[in-house]
Amino acid sequence: MSECLNPAPKATCVGVMDDAHALERAGHDVIHLEKGEPDFASPALVVEAAVEALRAGKTFYTDSSGLPELREAISEHLRLTDGVEVPPARILINSGSSPALLSTFLAVCGPGDEVVLPDPAYPSYRRLIELAGATPVPVPTRGHGFRFTAEIAEPYVRPATRAILINFPSNPVGATATTEQLRDFARLGPLVISDEVYRGLSYTGEPDPSILQVQPEAVMLNSFSKAFTMTGWRLGFTVVPEALLARMKIIQQDGFVCANAFVQWAAIAAVRNAEKIVSGPRAEFAHRRDTLLAGLAELGFAVPHRPLGAFYAFARLPDGHHDAYAFAADLLHEAHVAITPGPEFGAEGAAFVRFSYSTPAERISEGLARIGAFLDRHQPDSSRR
Repeated sequence: MSECLNPAPKATCVGVMDDAHALERAGHDVIHLEKGEPDFASPALVVEAAVEALRAGKTFYTDSSGLPELREAISEHLRLTDGVEVPPARILINSGSSPALLSTFLAVCGPGDEVVLPDPAYPSYRRLIELAGATPVPVPTRGHGFRFTAEIAEPYVRPATRAILINFPSNPVGATATTEQLRDFARLGPLVISDEVYRGLSYTGEPDPSILQVQPEAVMLNSFSKAFTMTGWRLGFTVVPEALLARMKIIQQDGFVCANAFVQWAAIAAVRNAEKIVSGPRAEFAHRRDTLLAGLAELGFAVPHRPLGAFYAFARLPDGHHDAYAFAADLLHEAHVAITPGPEFGAEGAAFVRFSYSTPAERISEGLARIGAFLDRHQPDSSRR
């Protein structure tokens, strides 16, 4: 396959989903292996709490930092699950992790500053850092099995470095980190900003550590989207060090006012039932991961890092295929299987694609069958395994 069968703009993360939905509206059956959201319905107890809040008229502005009751519930949750003491005053409630990230970068960075981060990584990191006027400094990880560690980050830490951004479990690789590895990042010196939106979705048998367990003055961001299966509710939170709190609160007040009131009331129910909610999706994701990885291996996709968390696999294209954008576009328009081109996550993703296993195992199997037929029709040579 030397050129795209359906010439079009490059298949960005959101663009792939938009094209997939357009094909569905035209009557095609599209298998979604690109989505960065769980396919599970939001927990019934959370929905009930939201309805109760709406019926009770809890639809007015809240404190810009968030409902005191929710911040207290999160503080207690962090104490019980992670053994860390975080005063509710240091917890800010955000309308999802993206506003939380932007607020953090605006508070921390400015022109001439740099933020060190892994390559590949969630694409919005780079764009949000640039919106704050700073420069993202990607650290290549491909030669290290796509593992981002303090050891390979250290040479990129310079006087202009204002922060180091980490993400465990990670998107798009599914890497996790140990407590000691997190401690190594803290030892590098600059502020650590830890995106922990996939915490709770790991398959190691051990709880995911938090940066707050080794560096209380780090910035920790989390969300109700992934592990709590509440993507459309748009709610997250940030644990902020005392030194940044005043500035972060001003940004929150002026830029976002507050998060949705009734959603915050519902989130209290989520926090208080965290393990009950997360355990089901976690077990199902582990099963789906194994289904996907076995099928990818048979089709000739190499996955250098076996995902240990989140719900993604980052795979190298089979031999003879090199253009990830063209491959993803052709696969979508011809086979109606949606995946995400690896270069969207950074230069290290060249010739890679990301598969999401946030769809039922039987749909994953059907998607793999379609991909196999697609590869058979577009054989660059006879060497496919």
